[in-house]
Amino acid sequence: MSLIINPNAPPPQPIEKRITLKTKSGEMVSLNITLEDEKGRQSAAEYIHHLFQSIRQKLGEVVIAQVSETADANDVAENKRRILYIAAFHDSMFGTFNRVTTLPEKERGEFVEIFLLAVATLIPGRNIVLDLSKGSLSDGAGLN
Repeated sequence: MSLIINPNAPPPQPIEKRITLKTKSGEMVSLNITLEDEKGRQSAAEYIHHLFQSIRQKLGEVVIAQVSETADANDVAENKRRILYIAAFHDSMFGTFNRVTTLPEKERGEFVEIFLLAVATLIPGRNIVLDLSKGSLSDGAGLN
């Protein structure tokens, strides 16, 4: 793969996003971020893929055949599925996204921030809503 550099191209504009996660119990956590560009998409996809695979392995899931076992930053549907799986696991097992959790506060805070950053990097839209009570992840289209 070759990289073509266009010296006359304008620099990428920062992308402002807000991500809100609503737990099954109704608590909410949100993060406002500004992405400098979209260069972190592949790293975010690999992080989400790693978390997804780690959880499945720890749960001892038996996988007979798997079609999508790569970290594809452009596969929005698969990334949404993995994100929902990871968030639901953390919410039900540790209460990670609640004010009261079984995780140490520093570890919890770091995980939440990195996880929400990865979600915001992978999911298109500026107002992303991850609602675990509905099992949905939307780009906030149509929201004010």
